[in-house]
This record gives sequence, structure tokens and C-alpha cells, in this order.
Amino acid sequence: MSKLTKPFRGVRDGEIYPTEFAAGDDCPPELEAGARASGALAEGKSPGGPDQEEKAELIAKLEAAGITFDKRWGVDKLAAALAEGKKD
Repeated sequence: MSKLTKPFRGVRDGEIYPTEFAAGDDCPPELEAGARASGALAEGKSPGGPDQEEKAELIAKLEAAGITFDKRWGVDKLAAALAEGKKD
């Protein structure tokens, strides 16, 4: 399960009343989409996880190739920029 980054309220499967979740609590899988949409769940994997490592590698490759990019971009957009830059 992913960790919540801020308080979130959601209704678990099989229940009729919402449950309050605090920042740092595990988010049930059935509520992850709602938590992510409300900004209570970090994008991608957990901080420092595989996505962050891949992002760091892509940034290093983009800098080495001299391709302009924004460090706020996600892994997918960075990979697309690298692929587009290699075409030129």
C-alpha cells in the first residue's frame, strides 16, 4: 500500500461510512485513485523509490546530451524528451 502525504477521507469497500486517514497512514488500494486525485497520495512510487532513481538517471542522460528539460517533469515526459533529443 502507498502512504498518504496529507489527511484523507474515504469509504472503504464494503463500508457505508467514510474513514479518516492521517498523513503517513497506508492508503487502501481501493482508495488510491481518489487519494491521488485529491493530492493526498504522492505521484509515482514511494519517495526515493524506483521512479525517483529512474528519474535521476534520465536527468543525468539529458544533461549529458545537452537536451533542455524541466526537472519537475515525470519519468514518462523525461524519457520522451530523451528519445526526441536522440532523433535530432
